Amino acid sequence: MHSTDNHSRIDSSAPPTPKQPRLEEAPKGVSLGREVTVKDKIEATLFHLPEEIHAKIIRYLDFRGVTALTRVCKQLHKLVKNDKALERAWYRRLPSLNQYQLKTIVTTKDEQQLRDWLKPFADIGTIGSLIKQQKNVYFPVQLVFTNSKLMSQCEKFKLVEKTEITRTRPRSITTASFSTDGRHVVTAGYDKTVKITGQKPDGSWIETATVSHGGWVGSATFSVDSRKMVTGSDDRTAKICVQEDDGSWDVKATILHNHGVTSASFSADSCHVVTASLSNEVKIYSQETDGSWEAKYSINHNAPVSSVSFSADGRHLVILSEDNNATLYSQDDGSWKVNATIHHDDIIYYYTFSTNGRHLVTASADHRAIIYGLQDNGSWEEMTTIIHDYWVKSANFSADGRYVVTTSDSKAKIHGLQTAEWVLKDTIQHQEVVTSASFSADSRHLVTTSE
Repeated sequence: MHSTDNHSRIDSSAPPTPKQPRLEEAPKGVSLGREVTVKDKIEATLFHLPEEIHAKIIRYLDFRGVTALTRVCKQLHKLVKNDKALERAWYRRLPSLNQYQLKTIVTTKDEQQLRDWLKPFADIGTIGSLIKQQKNVYFPVQLVFTNSKLMSQCEKFKLVEKTEITRTRPRSITTASFSTDGRHVVTAGYDKTVKITGQKPDGSWIETATVSHGGWVGSATFSVDSRKMVTGSDDRTAKICVQEDDGSWDVKATILHNHGVTSASFSADSCHVVTASLSNEVKIYSQETDGSWEAKYSINHNAPVSSVSFSADGRHLVILSEDNNATLYSQDDGSWKVNATIHHDDIIYYYTFSTNGRHLVTASADHRAIIYGLQDNGSWEEMTTIIHDYWVKSANFSADGRYVVTTSDSKAKIHGLQTAEWVLKDTIQHQEVVTSASFSADSRHLVTTSE
């Protein structure tokens, strides 16, 4: 995904074609024993094709190619605009999970919410023009593409505090996060409660639900479709909550463990929940067609589990346990079986799947980050070990899955995927410890922070 500005432009006019002398009679010749006549007027055929054929051809181009095509002539520029070809090409660059998230964000907003979303960056005319196309099948793509383009042109953001979420007990909030559609915030804490705060049509925020536990709550996470939320508590339970049509939130299922719940999260399609506890248990619940949640599978791991999560396609699980192992499970005929085990010599600080679900990276105190890849035969195999001089604190993939950044001590290392191996692309050096590193959503930028 390179910028078109870094490549030669094709919008310069071609020199005029020299005029051919007009022939009184078309020249004739002999080919393979037959007489042929060569016409002196052979017109270009591309522009004589039907417009729908032009559109199909353009859809094979990538974002950079479509951008360049708009500079060739007015006719093609108009076709690209009317067919939303630029927006479609931009959208195709994103991984399937991000495409799903964008569709979810847009389709769950009403007209007023869409206007409020665009208002900081777009003028009234642009907003009105977009809203009129809300029923178009490509509206989500066009809206997010336009808003992203307008945001990228904004030099400064003015931050305005909208609300404050407080607890009666000091230092009691353990986690806080937004839903995918940006309309809800969930907070959890040591006061044994989970609170959901929702945005009203006028832009104000109000507490909409409270979920109580018998112990402190360490995790609370929304599903990708923003209509569900799962909690994990020290009281040995995880609770699945679902938003009803009237906006209220109800507890639909309570998952019991023999020890405190250390991890609880949804699959990318929002239809499954996986939970784990220090009692070596991993449980998978799935939503039925009638809306109920049923237990589908239990894994008795060989060590206390500190974290567990699905891959993007929901076919793989990674279980992080206290024996310094990250174990990959894969689904086979409804059951889950161990596919690979990634061993470190010290604590594993972090792990994550790539958005396409084909790579997994772990980061450890043993100075190593290890990347495993999914093979064509369904097995997972080690691809690369990244060595640092100190503990590897984090590792993150870019959204397109082509790059991974690891942080350790005063360095952030960027590796890129080439064929079947990961190659060092660059090292970002700081003077003190690097605390975080993450890619932008389009994978073209990276930000690092340091002490």
